[in-house]
Amino acid sequence: MLPNAEIKQIIDLIPGFKTKRKTDDYREEICNAITLAHQEWLDAQSFFEIVSDSDLIDHAIHKIDAAKSKYIYLLRLARENGIRVDI
Repeated sequence: MLPNAEIKQIIDLIPGFKTKRKTDDYREEICNAITLAHQEWLDAQSFFEIVSDSDLIDHAIHKIDAAKSKYIYLLRLARENGIRVDI
């Protein structure tokens, strides 16, 4: 388990997401970050479908895995904070 300071640093690196108190702004920010992460995942999948170079295929696979991990992490963070997200 990461210390809270490390978690905050990781979250602050995610575009469109900064830590705040659990307010309506916090809920909106998590929801926006989830939406962006979902779109990033879809974009990564689309990129994978159009590349043909073997090096780019590897890169596309890593992008998909990273985007999926971020999306799942944000969904779990929302759930742990009692935030319902309609997907």
